[in-house]
Amino acid sequence: MVPEERWYSDWALECGHLLPCDDAYSIAKELFPDSKYEIAGFPWPINEADLAGNNSYLARMGAKGKLKPFMCVKPDWDPDYVEKTLVEGGFVGFKPYPDMVTGVKGADISIFTFLPHEQCNILDKYGKAVMLHLPRKERIADRDNIRELLELRERYPNITIIIAHFGRSFCPIYLRKGLRRMGDVKGFYFDTSAVINPEVYNVALSLIEPSNILFGTDMPITLWHGKQIWRRRRYINMPREEFTWKKVRRPKEEPFYTLVLYEQVRSMLDAFDRNGLGKEEREGIFYGNALRALKI
Repeated sequence: MVPEERWYSDWALECGHLLPCDDAYSIAKELFPDSKYEIAGFPWPINEADLAGNNSYLARMGAKGKLKPFMCVKPDWDPDYVEKTLVEGGFVGFKPYPDMVTGVKGADISIFTFLPHEQCNILDKYGKAVMLHLPRKERIADRDNIRELLELRERYPNITIIIAHFGRSFCPIYLRKGLRRMGDVKGFYFDTSAVINPEVYNVALSLIEPSNILFGTDMPITLWHGKQIWRRRRYINMPREEFTWKKVRRPKEEPFYTLVLYEQVRSMLDAFDRNGLGKEEREGIFYGNALRALKI
């Protein structure tokens, strides 16, 4: 059981806790009624969660053909157990998370602290994916993160590396600086989940091949109504809902707020127009690239 105070320790945790598979499809049908979709399912990657139970549920849903499941892993789990669960559960890969080591966002820890080499070897052996959330304050622009990402790509060539949230680039400064420092970004995929800032998409499309960008929603976290505003290195959420973290209030505007997930999609579509993406590239970002990345 996750303590109630844990849900209120971070704005994203307060937004949405659980989203069962059938509910996710019902919501997706309402949000995108003219679209066909498949769902990638993830456990809650926090230390207090029942990760084994989460993994078991996702494996069952995957076996029923309802989703493509990712497995959450703790760095101290026995490698034999991890390998057995990965293979028998039909998981497409791992979702490790810094919270398995520390509950502090942006903690100054190595990627290989929460994704140890023993687990990388397992992913590489089976050619599976990793949905990677970067640590450290500077996110993808951090030189140690860049060095470790390049090491991961070089040392484990069979792993599909998906960098979540464009490397936690909710503001463009991180992505622009990080990609320029990295230089060669071949072999990395980048996930769009919860990235609302339109300028991030302009930076991404100028420095990343569209075939290496994957659409993600981060549901249920993004199922609130509101806007974001941005400073150079931070974002400010403006929700209609009365979350405990609500700081900015604009009563006259709030009745007209749409879902922040729609704000994300609008930013994406506008960036596609500005950057001249064709139908095939757009369909790839929203669907086809993920099938190729996950070898489905």
